[in-house]
Amino acid sequence: MVRCLLERGYRAMDDLMNRQYHDWENKFTWLVHLHLSNEQALFLEITRLVASEPNNGPAGRLVEMWVRLSITNWMNRFPGRNRSHDAYIGLLVWDLLGALLAYTEWNDLVTLLTGGEVISNVFTMTLIRCIQQSQLLHTHIEVVLRDSSSVHEAVDGLKAWFEALLANWVDKMAVGRRVDAQITQAFGGLMQNVYGLIAWEHVARAFRPGY
Repeated sequence: MVRCLLERGYRAMDDLMNRQYHDWENKFTWLVHLHLSNEQALFLEITRLVASEPNNGPAGRLVEMWVRLSITNWMNRFPGRNRSHDAYIGLLVWDLLGALLAYTEWNDLVTLLTGGEVISNVFTMTLIRCIQQSQLLHTHIEVVLRDSSSVHEAVDGLKAWFEALLANWVDKMAVGRRVDAQITQAFGGLMQNVYGLIAWEHVARAFRPGY
């Protein structure tokens, strides 16, 4: 039984990794390249980073390390970060987490929140763990579920609430306003799932001359 559940989980992860989007491996890989290449200074920085390593595999790992560190510093408001990239990193985080929410199985999430059992994709399972670990999230979601007259209404309500929460959190981060640490921790946990879905080698290769 456990082996069967694990295999279903791996298949769900594989489906997310290989769901092609605009000739890229998946939407997350496409989004990373889009944001890194959309502004000249950022494009030149990544191009120089990739040029420092002749092999695409290690170059992809360098890009991954750069993106991870930039997002972590942005989320934690690290004083020594390159603030000139803040606006672009914020938009990248918003788009990646927005795509993550779009791929969440909201019906499965409602089932899990109401005591049912289901094996869903990695985003849904991580989101349920974030909710269970955050009193703030749990309290708000209890209200949404309590006020919903049907499963369909609960699904729509949860999805809309999380999308609004994400937009509000990014806006506050962008202008330096206080944000709740539990919310930042939850979104940080969700971001960890995204990194493993990105085809970093392809991203690096796209910054080579003649690509």
